[in-house]
Amino acid sequence: MKISSQRIKMARVKAGLSMADLAKKTGYIVSKQAIGKYELGERNPPIESLQAIAKAVDVKLDYFLRESELDLSSINYRKQDLLPKKKQDEIKEKTRDYLERYLDAEELVGEMIEFDESIKKMSVEQPEVVEDIAKDLRKKWQLGVNPIYNIVETLEERGIKVLRLTEEIKHFSGMSTWVNDKTPVIVLGLNPIDRIRFTAMHELGHLLLDLEDYSEKAREKICDRFAAAMLLPKESLIDELGGHRKNIHLKELLLIKAQYGISPQAILYRCRELGLITEALFSNEAKRIRSRGLWKEEIGANIFKGKEESNRLFQLLCRGISESFITTSKAASLYNKTVRAFRKELQEI
Repeated sequence: MKISSQRIKMARVKAGLSMADLAKKTGYIVSKQAIGKYELGERNPPIESLQAIAKAVDVKLDYFLRESELDLSSINYRKQDLLPKKKQDEIKEKTRDYLERYLDAEELVGEMIEFDESIKKMSVEQPEVVEDIAKDLRKKWQLGVNPIYNIVETLEERGIKVLRLTEEIKHFSGMSTWVNDKTPVIVLGLNPIDRIRFTAMHELGHLLLDLEDYSEKAREKICDRFAAAMLLPKESLIDELGGHRKNIHLKELLLIKAQYGISPQAILYRCRELGLITEALFSNEAKRIRSRGLWKEEIGANIFKGKEESNRLFQLLCRGISESFITTSKAASLYNKTVRAFRKELQEI
């Protein structure tokens, strides 16, 4: 059995463990020194050691049998300066593992969605241009000016892979990258739904917009504006508010959130950007929300009834089983479940 030393390290990093942590988690069946040699390819681990490592990092044995062919290009993390390098590496390897399984499933079933590269590297001569870019993209994707109830599914239907992490990671909202320079990927943290939606569209901006001539701070602001324009088109906001406003009520913002899944804070910013409220009114409303201790919190939890998930990978596996392209055992492995847990999920109605 030929073991990939690269995969041993990837599995450890994905689990967020140091070599010492991994040794401890194996009950010292495998020493820190041995792990180092396995990862460098200086020694091939015996089956007992490999089984102990696999159990400690929660992967199947076959995880170690193949070299990774996925090249993740430069990764953009939101709040990168606050996210420790160890956590960045952990998220990167979780992403690589998920994409390997997802792309394998697509290939085995023969259901690959090609990303439209004509919308890659769209030019942004000035920040205001993103309004037109968002409008054109919504038109191209046949979204009109209506609310998008499931952004994750919308992106996946257009060849953009989305991974939603199921555990909370401090200072992590989202990140984006390209796989082998052709498949766009967005990873979303465990956050309130309005933040998840905004982050998804913010990261879409990083993937699609050509922002090389802008500073890092300017890039973030441009992607924020792009996200807001994708979530809440200018025409829709004007219709909701009736044009320029001298005053605005928080309840109005919550009612807009209920439809479009965008936070009241982001709506206020959008109103200011579009000239629908004055700078003074923005400051007063922001101050009012801050005085209630809500500016950095989710306002109106559960008011938006949309959902942010995609069942595409599971659907691919179900199709693969029904058409005898793959076995239930293989499908379970691609879904990162035990055969028993996968079969139970298949039987749920």
